[in-house]
Amino acid sequence: MKRALALSVGAVALAAMSFPAAAADLGARPITKAPVAAPPPVYNWTSCYIGVNGGGKWSHLSGDVAVDGVLIGVPFAGVSNNSNNGGVFGGQLGCQWQAGGWVFGVEGDFDGTSLKRTFVAPTGFEPFLLAGDAFEIKNDWQASVRGRIGYAWDRLLVYATGGVAFAEVKASAALVAVPFGTPVFFASASDTRSGGTFGAGFEYAFWDNFSIGVEYRHSEFGHANFAFAGLAAVPVATDLKFRTDEVTGRLNWHFNWFGGGPVAARY
Repeated sequence: MKRALALSVGAVALAAMSFPAAAADLGARPITKAPVAAPPPVYNWTSCYIGVNGGGKWSHLSGDVAVDGVLIGVPFAGVSNNSNNGGVFGGQLGCQWQAGGWVFGVEGDFDGTSLKRTFVAPTGFEPFLLAGDAFEIKNDWQASVRGRIGYAWDRLLVYATGGVAFAEVKASAALVAVPFGTPVFFASASDTRSGGTFGAGFEYAFWDNFSIGVEYRHSEFGHANFAFAGLAAVPVATDLKFRTDEVTGRLNWHFNWFGGGPVAARY
């Protein structure tokens, strides 16, 4: 009996000593963690791009007419600072680089325009101008090379832009003949003007390689002087100050010359 009791006590003691080791083994088992989702990708504006634009353009014209060396003082467009509008359509090409939230770039564009203003002299300017004498100014194309700096919030980019602009300005004169009253003396001249341009805009990348946007720009082209050599019998010259404002919608396709893609994930 004593021997059986001793064996029972030993078995209980052995079980008690092995329990902490078993518990330790259970505690050492790895705990499985839930998978962590990767952060959503953030758009990267570093790329080159090519696109199209179209919209409206407003010109501000002022100037004088000189006949036989006498300054008539007639505003070229009918009033001292006259505005008219037309359409503008063309394309742009540029490259840009993103550093943090800031985006730096350079862009060039070329557009055709439909700006035109005609002044027809009324009575009261004789003998220098006859009723029906007509003067016309046109702007057929424009171009610019500009720097850009902006700030991006993921797929939205807001920027300012400025640089040098070019525009072809054409002027023509048609003088009536006495006593016929119809234009028989006609001459024209053109001048490619350069000046400054500045503005601002925004773009939104609605697809990985495509963005849409709106841009406003103001351009100053200074004074253009035209002498109509074809009117040798009646020397006529004009002095014109030409400024424009424009608002265009833009669509760009982005490609990459720097390696990588236009979209990158930030971790």
